[in-house]
Amino acid sequence: MAVPTKKEILDFSPFNTGGIEELPQYKRRYYNEVKQLLNNGLILAVTGLRRVGKTTLIKQLLGKNFFCFSFDEKRYANPETLKAVIDTFISETEKPVIFLDEVFRVDDWAGLIKRYHDQKKAKFILSGSSALLVKKGIESLSGRLSEYYLPPLQFDEYLEMKGYRAGQIAWKDMFGLKNRHLEELENFLKTGSFPEIAAGGFDEKTSLEYIKTSTVEKIVFDDIPMAFRIEHPSKLYDLLKLCATNSSKLFTETNFSEALAISRHSVSDYLLYLKKAYLIDVIYPEGSFQKGLKKQKKVFVKAASIYHALAENPTIGQAAETAVYDRLSQENITFYRDGQKREIDFISGLPVEVKYQSTITSDDARHILYYLEKTRKPGGIIITKDLFDERTVHGKKITFIPLDVFLLLKNKMND
Repeated sequence: MAVPTKKEILDFSPFNTGGIEELPQYKRRYYNEVKQLLNNGLILAVTGLRRVGKTTLIKQLLGKNFFCFSFDEKRYANPETLKAVIDTFISETEKPVIFLDEVFRVDDWAGLIKRYHDQKKAKFILSGSSALLVKKGIESLSGRLSEYYLPPLQFDEYLEMKGYRAGQIAWKDMFGLKNRHLEELENFLKTGSFPEIAAGGFDEKTSLEYIKTSTVEKIVFDDIPMAFRIEHPSKLYDLLKLCATNSSKLFTETNFSEALAISRHSVSDYLLYLKKAYLIDVIYPEGSFQKGLKKQKKVFVKAASIYHALAENPTIGQAAETAVYDRLSQENITFYRDGQKREIDFISGLPVEVKYQSTITSDDARHILYYLEKTRKPGGIIITKDLFDERTVHGKKITFIPLDVFLLLKNKMND
């Protein structure tokens, strides 16, 4: 166990001694949402996948009158260091603003911070890359902590970082859109989910290697084993690659268990760990959750860039569907599949089908029309490569939206 000296703590960042760091000028579009949470008197925890810009966003928000320290190094991820860090900053000024990065890696982090918070000795902003570690501390911080999830870079942000005047579009205004971004979309699907890559101008090979080493492998071989006993670390990574290869596909734990030669119980545990580390998600068929547990589910990696970095023989179609998942993932989404294998990719209020191809035929709308008739819903969405139109078919309104346009739309259908 290592505990840094006061000098080492203060030397960790120029902010700790009144200086500043050079930060990116671009601010993610979630900047103002997080800013509002800073003033509610609660401890703020910003969570999300590694390398999506949590630390940068917090430093941009806080300006220069704050202290910070990171517990990303294993040797400092202990309660003694956390206490020493907080005491050091409190000794420097009255009621300091303290930013603690990856503090969730410290045992009993919540109990220690709770004591200082209740004594009103400091304002705390926390960040980390594991939902499960955050959840472990929430009970003891009940009523004291607000959590904000920062997703991977979105398409409108990617375009702005590349110099385009993009921004989000209201659904009612989408048919007035003049500029399309097909070439930029292809690059975004491959490597665009992370701010450093979007800003850095790396080639594709370097970008994909960055995603593997700086994000995925760090989580799989460092973050998750630090929180849980992992019997087969290499199998955990193999499972993640299997999830990537099957992103947007149906799966069962039994199928994955047989493919990896590990127990079904281990697969279930490992899927949970990967989900809580923001690397994957599992969506269930529409209807009762309990019934859905017994049926095939769909697995997605969190972003199309992760899909491209890890999947065997990645295809543009799977990347497109993974990107649509990422866009819809802040909503309550399910999918539909019946005994005749009629399937709807996503149910998010309206049914959404992904047909990322140049030619759309009447057969491509067959399943969504069946679903609309069955559920008596008025309309649905088909995500395309080129077709941009609104048509009434058998009394149902089908909106055909190119993927590059869909990814720019605001979250709510009626915005």
